[in-house]
Amino acid sequence: MYRISLSNTIRLSTKRQFSTTSSNLVNYGFVGLGQMGQHMARHIYNNLETDDQLYVYDTIPKSVDDFVLNVTETNTTNRDKLTKLPNLKSFVTDVDGQLDFIVTMVPEGKHVKGVVEDIITSFKENGYSPEYKTTIIDSSTIDIPTSQEIHKYVKETIPEFDFIDAPVSGGVAGARKGTLSFMLSRDNHQDISPALTVLLNKMGKNIFPCGSTHGTGLAAKLSNNYLLAITNIAVADSFQLAKTFGLNLQNYAKLVSVSTGKSWASVDNCPIEGVYPDANLPADVGFKGGFITKLTRKDVVLATDSAKKFNRFLFLGDVGRHWYDKACERKDIADRDLGVLYEWLGDLKQNENGDIIDVKGGQK
Repeated sequence: MYRISLSNTIRLSTKRQFSTTSSNLVNYGFVGLGQMGQHMARHIYNNLETDDQLYVYDTIPKSVDDFVLNVTETNTTNRDKLTKLPNLKSFVTDVDGQLDFIVTMVPEGKHVKGVVEDIITSFKENGYSPEYKTTIIDSSTIDIPTSQEIHKYVKETIPEFDFIDAPVSGGVAGARKGTLSFMLSRDNHQDISPALTVLLNKMGKNIFPCGSTHGTGLAAKLSNNYLLAITNIAVADSFQLAKTFGLNLQNYAKLVSVSTGKSWASVDNCPIEGVYPDANLPADVGFKGGFITKLTRKDVVLATDSAKKFNRFLFLGDVGRHWYDKACERKDIADRDLGVLYEWLGDLKQNENGDIIDVKGGQK
């Protein structure tokens, strides 16, 4: 027999009574408080309704403690609505009522799989209401086959529950500002529940349904980030060319911003220092923070690998992957914003044999 506490039963009836009003009484869970996740969870915390609850967890206890301290000092109003959990099984055993949504924001597919298996196993062991649907929203960027495997596992284990791929675009800056774009495996906006729409709007500004088949959200994410990664290389190469020609790079950057070469990588993440001083771009702080190069490489790898599984040849895939692999051999490049490729390309020289060498390759 499923075990549901009296408090949970009361919680369910209260939630259903108000589920179509502006005051949604919802239990949220959040797993992964890294560079992106901490900001996403903060926006949920700041926008909790009167009876909402937020439960958080990360494998690094200090990340959880720092998050709780930061958000509760900034916003004391919702302090009693936030609970840190000691492990993943606690999302079932140590909460005040079955959770409506659990958001995951973790590094790789294996981590998503581990998180979901632990939580679903805890539900099976400790009980759940078959009439009450818990939805896991995965905003991590992982490979499509793994996400599809996890979705199948959830639906086969607890058919009433759901697992939705909802990766994001906007980077750390978008997470911090609450302006992320979410890409979902849903056919249209009508297929996205009002409660889920409320949750996503707490963290971002745009919701894009990408298709009815699970994995289409990730497909859109990988396609977009493949474009970003390749464009970023071209932008870095172009600015190095302009430098070789002796152009004033700040003036050249302004020219590109109103010309046919304009792109996100050349304007919103311009790799030239001082072009947009009010924007606080990574280039102005030594390419610290932002969307780091090794994560860009990860997306290129995921895109090219997924393309091969779908029998699609990417004309710039292997080339782009090669250069991101090379760039990430240097920790000082791998751990800084992807705009640092401009700096890195300046360190590459061609010797008399035509080989490309990194003159600073030995530096860390």
